[in-house]
Amino acid sequence: MKSFACGGIWAGPEHGVLPPSRISISGKRIIDISPSADVHSHLFVIPGFVDAHCHFCWNGLKSLYLDLAGTASAQDLLDKVSSEMNSDGTGRILRGFGYDCSSWNNPALPSLAELDRATGNHPVFIRRVCCHEALVNSAMLDMLPLECPGADYSTGIIREGVIFDFESLFPPEPRIMDQACSIATELAYSSGVTAVCTFEPLVTAEVLLRNKPPIRMSICLFGKDAGFLRETPRNLERIIPGIDGLKFFLDGSLGASTAAVSESYSDGTVTEPVLSDKQVLRSLELTESLGLVPVYHAIGGRALAQIDRVSHDFQKKHERENPVTVRIEHAEELVADWPGRWDTAVHSFVMQPNFVNRWQVSGGLYEGKLGKERALALSPFSLVSDAGFLLGFGSDSMPFGPLRGLSGATDHPLEQFGIDTSSALNAYTLEAAAICGFQDLAGDLTVGRVADMTVLSADPFHTSWDEIEVVATISGGEIVYGLEALLEEI
Repeated sequence: MKSFACGGIWAGPEHGVLPPSRISISGKRIIDISPSADVHSHLFVIPGFVDAHCHFCWNGLKSLYLDLAGTASAQDLLDKVSSEMNSDGTGRILRGFGYDCSSWNNPALPSLAELDRATGNHPVFIRRVCCHEALVNSAMLDMLPLECPGADYSTGIIREGVIFDFESLFPPEPRIMDQACSIATELAYSSGVTAVCTFEPLVTAEVLLRNKPPIRMSICLFGKDAGFLRETPRNLERIIPGIDGLKFFLDGSLGASTAAVSESYSDGTVTEPVLSDKQVLRSLELTESLGLVPVYHAIGGRALAQIDRVSHDFQKKHERENPVTVRIEHAEELVADWPGRWDTAVHSFVMQPNFVNRWQVSGGLYEGKLGKERALALSPFSLVSDAGFLLGFGSDSMPFGPLRGLSGATDHPLEQFGIDTSSALNAYTLEAAAICGFQDLAGDLTVGRVADMTVLSADPFHTSWDEIEVVATISGGEIVYGLEALLEEI
């Protein structure tokens, strides 16, 4: 049996903050939580974080790819890409990630000719931070299938389309994938995360099922890999038993102006949902037939209104005692379709608080895309929480790590759309676990529960998020990150 002392515990939304205590663990479970006046510790314990929306393989891969997150201009990007031409770290294709031209003084992207001069005949594929836009050179364009969806052959810019097929078309070498899984596991544990729901293309989902990383994991496959426009999905028999859901894109991203927002963008751009109502209905029918959870990427008001409408019609058409659960991812422009026909018995929401404190700030990307008033109203967490819907948080790996985003929930730029610290922790732990199917992690941190815990450096109810660190992560009663001496044998 092992135990450790802490200065406080958030066990769940019904318990408040528990006083200094000693927590005892036997095997994988908590066997005792005893308040003790003799404990003098600054450590604060919560249930283990659950990232309800990440891209696990990508968390590792982007650590191996060329990091372009800090680039300040098109020329800076070209210089960094050019300096990597002799590196084989990312394999035969130079893969980069993370540029965010919205943070540049001049947001103009490099031309195809400029990228060619910097890279020569070495194929290059560079993703924007949102992953809905990419830059490629002529050598890479020559390798893509003919009439590749989303690719502009005159500029080397890809939006949507083949970006999400890239790993399937050009799988990273096995050695790189193995490294990526190890890196991603270490990153999760060091971030206090003990379970994840990851969204993967078929090729990386197969890697995860083969490698079986030790972290608890729910896998959602991109719906297009299920061939949902065909009558019968093919080649999935070998993988379906390890898959929990199918994800379908109804729109893109605000950064790439491909999110189907309710009105036009500030520059007049109007974007419609990716799928027709008939295709969305087909995706619901297919997912139900496979016994999987239907998951919908819907950022803009038009996309949200579509899945609200079609899922309502689907439930009405297929009336049953236990309705199909439908997961909505992002829901940033939810105010445009609220209250709509959303149903707590049908819909759950997974939202990204890190988007708020990264792009929803004054003068930020969202304000430039939509104007100040519309930008401020994005990600209305309180609408979902107060109405009784399951609300989970995920990072979307932009960047990964709960502590990097929680201030976006508690310090929302519109006070009425923010939530309190207890609700924010609940969304990143217990409710995220419930949405992702980790039912043994969805209960309060009490005696008998699986000993998955995150140990923080300070009490988040009295300390700002940016002053808090993950001190240790405990999964199944074992320390998987942090000081091993934290758990004492008794």
